Amino acid sequence: MATALAAPALAADIDAGLRRLKLSTIRRLAPELLVTARTQRWNPEEFLRTLIDAELAARDESNAHTRMKAAAFPVIKTIEEFDVTASSIPHATFDYLASLEWVRAAENYCAVGPASTGKSHSLIAFGIAAIQAGHKGWVLHRRRTGRDALPGPGRQLRGPGNREPAPR
Repeated sequence: MATALAAPALAADIDAGLRRLKLSTIRRLAPELLVTARTQRWNPEEFLRTLIDAELAARDESNAHTRMKAAAFPVIKTIEEFDVTASSIPHATFDYLASLEWVRAAENYCAVGPASTGKSHSLIAFGIAAIQAGHKGWVLHRRRTGRDALPGPGRQLRGPGNREPAPR
């Protein structure tokens, strides 16, 4: 019965350098990939590309997870689950919003209307889509009701370009 050989550990200086550069995924995958690269005779660029792609994918996933946590959505809702026919949002408007072109154009989305018309679902779904598409910036879900539904006189909602409330 054949047993798989464990990949040899990285040299101490390489391990220390990867740790210092905070390349944890490369540090974790490199020993096994070195064995694979040797046995399959990968060229150096293929080996390096594989490591870099793995590191980038891990960072993208970690960043998306961090942004989802910071957004504090009360539930997870997606664009695919949204019933456009039951909403008062016109199809063309919904398609534009779902394309996230308004995010790239640094425009805002504000949904106002009666209860149970899909406002929260659409806000959450577009926020999640923006996070999954890798958009940075502030995606923050806050349900505003009653007196605090809108900012008071002389105050503005906080956003990427306006971190502090306007002076009173």
